[in-house]
Formats: sequence, C-alpha cells, structure tokens
Amino acid sequence: NIMYVKSKKGEITEIISDMVYRGRITAFDKISLASEVTGRLIQGDVRFKTGENFNKNDVIIKIYKEDVEAALKSGKSSFLQTVSKILPDLKVDYKDQYNKWIAFFNAIDPEKPLPELPKINSDKERVFLASNNVLTSYYNLKQQQIRLKRYTIRAPFTGSFKSVNKEIGAVASPGAELATIIRSDKLEVIVPVFPKDLVWIKKGDKVVITDSRGIEQLTKVSRISCFVDEATQSVNVYLTYNSSKNSKLLEGEYVDVIFSGVKLSGFEIPREALVDDYFVYELADNTLLKTKIEIVRSLNDALIITGIDSTKTIITESLASVNPNIKYLAR
Repeated sequence: NIMYVKSKKGEITEIISDMVYRGRITAFDKISLASEVTGRLIQGDVRFKTGENFNKNDVIIKIYKEDVEAALKSGKSSFLQTVSKILPDLKVDYKDQYNKWIAFFNAIDPEKPLPELPKINSDKERVFLASNNVLTSYYNLKQQQIRLKRYTIRAPFTGSFKSVNKEIGAVASPGAELATIIRSDKLEVIVPVFPKDLVWIKKGDKVVITDSRGIEQLTKVSRISCFVDEATQSVNVYLTYNSSKNSKLLEGEYVDVIFSGVKLSGFEIPREALVDDYFVYELADNTLLKTKIEIVRSLNDALIITGIDSTKTIITESLASVNPNIKYLAR
C-alpha cells in the first residue's frame, strides 16, 4: 500500500522562458507585371525566364516601340512649326514675353524630351496661345512622351521571376499579365502564433531564427495581425529579414523562430502534472491533496504556475487515480 511519486518543492523563482514557433519565408514584395500598351515583346537586360535573377533598375522586358517613337518625333516637328508661326506675333504684341518663347523654341529637339512650357503671365497671353493650338499640341505630346516610358519595364527591386506567362516575340495587349516577380534581398518570415502568447510579443522585438542548416540569425518583429486566421486559429506575426551573400534564405523555406522570454515569478511544472485544468496534487503527510493554482504562462511542454506555498511539495507526474488508502512517498 505504498506508492512512490515524482515530486518537487514549490519554490517560486524567476523563470525566463522562450517561445519557439515555426515560420515560413516569403517575399517582402511580390508584383504581377502587366502590359499597359500593345506591342511585341523584346528581350531586356536579362532572360525573360522563370527563375532568372535581376538587379534593381535592370530592364526586365521591352515592348516594340519604334513606330511610337517615330510618331512622337513627327509630332514634335509639327509642334516646332506651330510655335514658329506665333513667334512674329509675339515679337510685336508681347515684346516682354518674346525672349522666353524664342528660348523655348530653340530648346525643342525631336530627339530629346520636351522642355517645360514657359510660365504664362496673363490671361491675354493664355488666350493667344490657346487660339493658336499651342497648349493642346504641347500637352498631347507630353502625354505621348509619358506613354512611351511604358514600353520599357525596369525592375523595381533586386529579385527574380517567379513565373513567366509570355514568351519573347509574343504580342502583349493592355492588361495582359506578363510575369510575376519577387524580391530576394528583403524577405519576411510569417509566424503563426497562438493568441494567448501575443501578450508577450511586441512590434520591434528582436527574434532569433534558425534555418535548416542550423545557422542562427537575428531579426525583428515588423508587424502583428489584428485578426485570427480561421483555418489555423492563430495570429500571424511578421518578421523582416535582409538577406546577405553569406547567409541567404529562400522563399518558401521553413525556419525555427525563438521569441525571447520575459522574467516571470513562478514555479514550472510539466503539463502532465495539471489536474482538471486548474489544480495540482500536493503531497502532505503521505496523502495527496488537490490544490488550486494559477497558470501564469503555458509553454510547449510545461506550465508556469503560482498560488502555491514554497513549503509545499507538488507532484510532477500524471496519476491515473488517487487512492486514499495508499501511502504516497516522494521520490
């Protein structure tokens, strides 16, 4: 009628407990490239293929634009003719404004971008320019000039092609998706965290991540979701990670994430020692007594509790049943 049970004195101490979660690497930026104009696709600075890498400001795709450029040059030449026709009248009727307009005329070059339109100083001058179709022609050319830039797509960041939907030589149409690109020099780690643990996590906290090779790196919390994911019943915590040549994580890779613990005053017991959610067994005079406790924090396989006297002996194992006729001894 004697049973030996695992036990421990309920001494309250300061405990630092870390939280370990599993996170997934994802691209900080992911963009779907779509054509805004119509034309044949031409090779840029890098191959237009899935998995191909590129640097920021590289031309990743070009659309045939020689016909558009020729039309713009023709429009600039016509605009030169329009401005030249009003110069004699400006010299007679607007002597004080003539110099700025002749300087504007001389600055117009069909091979270069349009210069800025001179400042119009009076309503009379504005009416004169409008009646001679100067303003309409100028802003039409500016619109064509802006549109011409859409025939060249440059990389907004350093990254790679995640998917490519068109081949070189194919004809792109407005709104058609050409490819999907992802950023590779700046990544995010998405960590699903149980809502009960969010009280210990704040924006800006430093976090340690460990990859599959066992390499540890330091990052920090960039933002925390304000809603629970219905599928996982967890809240996503986002970490910002800047990759380097020596240590480079890849999108889709999983890493271990360690959130630094805080100092708590309590007594740590294994989860199996908990009885009916809020109780533990206390060993007193070779008898087990059910004692209510308060859970301060839940860990992966342990609990930090308070509400017990440091002089008491707490059972630290799971018991199938308690028999009052059995004498319990600590081991």
